[in-house]
Amino acid sequence: MSLQSRVSGRLAQLRAAGQLLVARRPWSGYLAGATRTRSTSCGRLAPLCAYGQGTRTSAGVGAWGAAAVGRRAGVRTWAPLAMAAKVDLSTSTDWKEAKSFLKGLSDKQREEHYFCKDFVRLKKIPTWREAAKGVVVKVEEPKYKKDKQLNEKLSLFRGDITKLEVDVIVNAANSSLLGGGGVDGCIHRAAGPLLTDECRTLQNCETGKAKITGGYRLPAKYVIHTVGPIVQGEPTASQAAELRSCYLSSLDLLLEHRLRSAAFPCISTGVFGYPNEAAAEVVLATLREWLEQHKDKVDRLILCVFLDKDENVYRQLLPYYFPVG
Repeated sequence: MSLQSRVSGRLAQLRAAGQLLVARRPWSGYLAGATRTRSTSCGRLAPLCAYGQGTRTSAGVGAWGAAAVGRRAGVRTWAPLAMAAKVDLSTSTDWKEAKSFLKGLSDKQREEHYFCKDFVRLKKIPTWREAAKGVVVKVEEPKYKKDKQLNEKLSLFRGDITKLEVDVIVNAANSSLLGGGGVDGCIHRAAGPLLTDECRTLQNCETGKAKITGGYRLPAKYVIHTVGPIVQGEPTASQAAELRSCYLSSLDLLLEHRLRSAAFPCISTGVFGYPNEAAAEVVLATLREWLEQHKDKVDRLILCVFLDKDENVYRQLLPYYFPVG
C-alpha cells in the first residue's frame, strides 16, 4: 500500500472516531528535539515544535506532514495555529503583560476592556470654536489674536475625565504617583490596580515634572501623571512656573509618544490650594503659546473641569486667550 493511501486511511479512522488532528510544525533546519517559541505584542506563544524533529505519527510521517499529505489527498484536516491568551484586565496581576496586550488591540477591540460603557468619544466633544458660537461675548482687548485653527484644537468639557476616549488623560498626581484623593484617586480606581503597579516602578515624580503609563481599563490609552505645586495664599512666581511646567512637561510626553489628543484636569487647584482663576490664567497662556508652535502635532487639547466654578472661570477667560468674535 502506498504512503498516501496509508495516510488517507488513518485520517479517515480519526474522523470516524471523532478525534481531531492537532499538529505542531517542526522548524526547518532546527536541531532535533529543540523547542522554538514565538513572541508577539500580545504575549509569549506556546512552543511550535513540542514534538521535535523525528517525531512520527503511526502513519509513518510527521504530524504536520500528515496534515499536508491529507490536504493533497483531498481530505479536510484541522491544524490550529498557536494564539496568545486573552488577558482579563480585571484579574490580571502582570501590568507588563496587560500593557502589551492592549497595544495589540484595535480601538474597537479595546472597548471590551473599558471600565465603563458610557464613555465619551472625542468627536462628541465640541471644539471651543463650536461651543463659543452665540454664547461668548466679544472682549474689547483680547490678549492674543483670533486664530480659527487654534480654536479648533481646544475644548472646554465639564464631566468625568476618566470616561474620555482620548489618547491620553493627565492626572493631577501627588509625588508618590500611587494614588490619592480627588481626580488622582478617581483615575486609579477606574484604571484598576495595574496602573498603581506600573506607577510603583516610576519611583516618584518631582513637582512640575511628568511621567507616562498605560491607561489599562480607562478609555484613554495612556495616563500622564504630573505633580503640581502646593500653594498657601497667593501663588509666587516660582509656583506659577511650576504649574506651567506641569503642562509643558505633559505636552512634551504627548509629542514624544506621538499622541494627538489629551485631556487635562484642573491641576493644583482644590486641596493643593492654587486659586482657580490664577491657575486658569497660567493654563490658558501656556496652551495658547504651545499651540501656536505645535498646532499641526495635535488634534485636540481638552480642558476637563468638574465643578461649576471652574467651568465659569474658563468661560470668562477663554475669549481673552482664544478670541472667537
